[in-house]
Amino acid sequence: MTPSFTLTPVGKGIMRCRHTGLFSHEDVQALATFFCNYHGKLLVDLTGSTGEECQENIRQLRPIMPTAAIFGAKIDPSILDLSESYFVHFAHNVRYFETEEEALTWLRDQ
Repeated sequence: MTPSFTLTPVGKGIMRCRHTGLFSHEDVQALATFFCNYHGKLLVDLTGSTGEECQENIRQLRPIMPTAAIFGAKIDPSILDLSESYFVHFAHNVRYFETEEEALTWLRDQ
């Protein structure tokens, strides 16, 4: 079975997580484990995907995501908002950008 995402280095302290297909339960678990253990920044590349296929997973994983910039597919930025809860105080900044260039510029400034 082919994983639904790939992880590759982009630059110092930044990894690209590229969405490549539908998420299986095992993929979601693997990504959650990665997020819990990763202490760098993340460039989330949804190129070739639709926002609809990614939004629910992003919403569920948002509280444990590292500092991340998302681009490549149109998503509703409100899914990145966290309600007032325990997680808000520990969550990292996650933003949506129209282009990879904007996303990388923001990540490098974090």
